[in-house]
Amino acid sequence: MKNFIKNKKLQSPPLCNWFELLIILLIGWFVLSGIFERKFIIYGLLTCTIISLVCYQSFYMKGIHSDVYYFLIHVNPFRFAVYFLWLMKEIIKSSLSVTINVCKGGKSLHPQIVWFRADYDNPAARALLANSITLTPGTVTVDILEDGTYSVHALTEGAKEGLLDGTMQRKVASLFHEEIDYQVLEAEEVERSRKMVHLIETTFGRKGRMKRI
Repeated sequence: MKNFIKNKKLQSPPLCNWFELLIILLIGWFVLSGIFERKFIIYGLLTCTIISLVCYQSFYMKGIHSDVYYFLIHVNPFRFAVYFLWLMKEIIKSSLSVTINVCKGGKSLHPQIVWFRADYDNPAARALLANSITLTPGTVTVDILEDGTYSVHALTEGAKEGLLDGTMQRKVASLFHEEIDYQVLEAEEVERSRKMVHLIETTFGRKGRMKRI
């Protein structure tokens, strides 16, 4: 435990991370139980404390491009709330747009695969973007290469343009305090990236970069 706490490659203080997990578990306990009697409050405190102490180290994951270890649920709650509300707005807008285009049918639908690169170091940022894209009607994340290249299926031209303008990618980067080199890619560039990844894996063997500690 002492060696873990003194690990200088951690992104944030372990005690703060443990407290974050404890608060989340406590909120879940009280919301799901709905009981606020003294003994249940004590049971909840004890249970959540024990579980958070046992499990919080498993929430750390190594950076994709660095040796920094990130606590996967370490995010500013106010920033996350703002992002969540923005995402809900985008989901509603996209739902209406896709519904209209599906009703029109024919040439209004233009399914295609598009690519872009967003080289996050935090695995949580990469996962959040992939899931946000899939949650938004009209777009589905198909694949993510190790260099941060995303392959996305877009159902309409509007869905494609809304995705490739980079707004969502930069909002996720801002949420996790990262700076990214965002690029829209052509098929030829993606194929070169795939060949490079395959060459590296063939030569050196596949190494899991996102290791837990």
